[in-house]
Amino acid sequence: MSGTQQDQDLPVTEALRLLGDVRFGRVVFTSRALPAVRPVRHVVVDGTIVIAAGPELVLGPSSPSTSATGETIVAYEADQLDSTGCTGWGVVVVGRARPVTEPAKIRRYRRLLPQVSVPDQLVAISADVVTGFRLDASPAVVAEPAAEPVRAGC
Repeated sequence: MSGTQQDQDLPVTEALRLLGDVRFGRVVFTSRALPAVRPVRHVVVDGTIVIAAGPELVLGPSSPSTSATGETIVAYEADQLDSTGCTGWGVVVVGRARPVTEPAKIRRYRRLLPQVSVPDQLVAISADVVTGFRLDASPAVVAEPAAEPVRAGC
């Protein structure tokens, strides 16, 4: 008997709910014309991902994709996988990142985000393209003569 691993695509609402259940993820952006990935804190508010990033990290002046509106196209990823990588979920969002400048929103988001002592900027990422998956592996049971069953990997 062999183990089966099933990847299940998630609806957008479920993917964003799962993303909101964790506090950290990775933002993918362009820095000096090269792809860059950084771990950041986040919160999901009304379908928007708000991250706290180092000053000018995501929206810095070296980002070639920054538009006249101050927006940059980024990807955001978070996941929760077991130690074997056989079960769990992952969510990737592609959207427009822009600085959060309204004082009321800054206060609200700072209350919701995990606290740290380093300076940061708040960046809102629109959820333009959301993909999510859930991994569900059923480990195989290999019967060996006169021995306990041995669980195979996913």
